[in-house]
Amino acid sequence: MASTELATERAMYVGNTISTAVYGGNLFLYAYSTYLLTSVTSEIKQVRHRIFYICFGGILLLLLTISIASNNAFCELMWIERRNYPGGPPAFFASNLAAWYNVFGTSAVCLANMMTDGLLLYRCYIIWESRLPVIVIPAIIYLGSATMAVMMVIESAMPMSSLWQGLTAQFGISWVALTVSFNIIVTTLIFSRLLFFYRRIRSVLDDEQRSFYTGIMAILVESALPFTVLGIACLATYIQGIPSATAVEIVWAAFVVLTPQLIILRIASGVAWSKDMASNITQITFHHSSSSTSSSSSMNSKNP
Repeated sequence: MASTELATERAMYVGNTISTAVYGGNLFLYAYSTYLLTSVTSEIKQVRHRIFYICFGGILLLLLTISIASNNAFCELMWIERRNYPGGPPAFFASNLAAWYNVFGTSAVCLANMMTDGLLLYRCYIIWESRLPVIVIPAIIYLGSATMAVMMVIESAMPMSSLWQGLTAQFGISWVALTVSFNIIVTTLIFSRLLFFYRRIRSVLDDEQRSFYTGIMAILVESALPFTVLGIACLATYIQGIPSATAVEIVWAAFVVLTPQLIILRIASGVAWSKDMASNITQITFHHSSSSTSSSSSMNSKNP
């Protein structure tokens, strides 16, 4: 039992350390994206779109700040301020999981996750040329995930509740499972779509042009593949209830904000997929194939 408690505390320390480093990356990405969006030469011409992405990224950064601050406050109280708590840090940990600052931090993560999944759903809609039937199932899962998140937050605020057992854990596992399922579906849809276009344009555009829209980094960022893989790891450890789940969940919460910040950076840089991108690529490939056909026809006519 003591070894499990020690492993949980160690996992919390490791998770906080990694999430703090990721937080620094988020700060840079948001600052740089805001600079690009407010630049006179910004690729986004409509002011309301610029304001939306600046506010969206700012709210996400604020929510991540709340989450990290609540985790650090909890650790400081447990390990420093109230280290003489009866039963030691393990007893303090078990008795204060429902403290207001923990509930506040959990609420921030849930809200950030809803915003991130909402952006991914919108990006999937855009990349699939605004085909509504494509996002129907992900949208239903998204609503279910949001509902489970709200129920988990409400239940976690009850006295002596725990994210690791009881009704709160059931809501928590359901929330993470639905979120991961949503991410897997959306990532697969976006990944397959970008791969499809990569195969269509690789003979038309040069390497630099292809890398902007269908390169490895473009596919990883647009499809949120790293976030999805981390979510699967988070779900697996959460269901098993092992100590390392604490570290994975804290890091996953930081990636909840990092993922959309990377997408916003691509949008601010003017290299993200837009509504007209797919149709433009189709026209380019069509003209290229037409010109190739006409060239070969003319060659055949000259050489009977």
